[in-house]
Amino acid sequence: MEQVVESWLKSLFDSHMTISGETAQALWCTAIGESEIRPTPVTANPGEELVDVIMCDVSPLDRQVAEGRFPPGPPMPVIPGTTGVVRDAAGKLYFAFVEMRGGGLFSPGIHRTVASVPRDVLFEIPAGVSHKDVAAGFTGIITALAILDHSIKIQKGQSVLILGANRGVGGAAVEVALARGAHVIAAAREPINIPGVDYVSYDEMPAKVMELTGGKGVSGIIDGLGGEITNKALMCGGTDCKHVLLGFSAGVQLPLIAPRFLGTEHQLIGYNLLRRPWSLIAELMEEAMELLKAGKCIPQIAQELPFAQAPEAFKTAASKQGRTLIVMQEI
Repeated sequence: MEQVVESWLKSLFDSHMTISGETAQALWCTAIGESEIRPTPVTANPGEELVDVIMCDVSPLDRQVAEGRFPPGPPMPVIPGTTGVVRDAAGKLYFAFVEMRGGGLFSPGIHRTVASVPRDVLFEIPAGVSHKDVAAGFTGIITALAILDHSIKIQKGQSVLILGANRGVGGAAVEVALARGAHVIAAAREPINIPGVDYVSYDEMPAKVMELTGGKGVSGIIDGLGGEITNKALMCGGTDCKHVLLGFSAGVQLPLIAPRFLGTEHQLIGYNLLRRPWSLIAELMEEAMELLKAGKCIPQIAQELPFAQAPEAFKTAASKQGRTLIVMQEI
């Protein structure tokens, strides 16, 4: 078995990380729920450059890969990490969106001290913006903007239900929806006290949501939870409601009841940010960076752990109210 693993590792790095004199420390997910840090050779392939990795978020998608809950991904062992903040040879800081090229999903991810990254997935972090906020919240802001403005197309005065409203995408979506003049109904396990936002617990759905909308239901739903909560959210939708499903942290099985789709023509839409054209994603990145620069959509950071504790970060991230950062270098 050990020889099989070594052979797979060699083929992986022959195709993705040509061996050279430079060695990084990389987090390897070795089995479901288990990981370790190993020295790993790395160099830049054509069209890529070597960058120092400064810090990375442990995203729900990263955890799904580590837990074997992302079936299209490669077999273990695998290096996770879909996004991070990196520094190039000139000393500039960038948000590295390596997921755009399969990083952390179909090829080695960025949870390592040095990475080989395509230049076209790097987005420079301007002065005045915290690199920690970028690491923890940038993808969430981009996703919230894309869903609200380009999928739901929320309009002033319309109601939107945001599930997981105290989490990454949900927290950003609350601020963006408020800025668009929407009636925001925020659902979470813990109370949310934001001026202009109506809070509901999951146990109060759908009755309280229908009460808050005068029986009309909401025009849009942002749902990163799945499971039974998605079914309860379905009953909160109004006519032609666009219900965007972007995750399944509360369960992969959706116990949906068919008649609830029919009367109001409720639309349940699976969402994958990476299917948006790169030109749109670049535009959303610019807008997201401006929001951070203005002090808006600032993510909640629950913990920062040194890279040596990366295995622990993966085991504890899901239980934290806020984002978990792995710090490769202090700057």
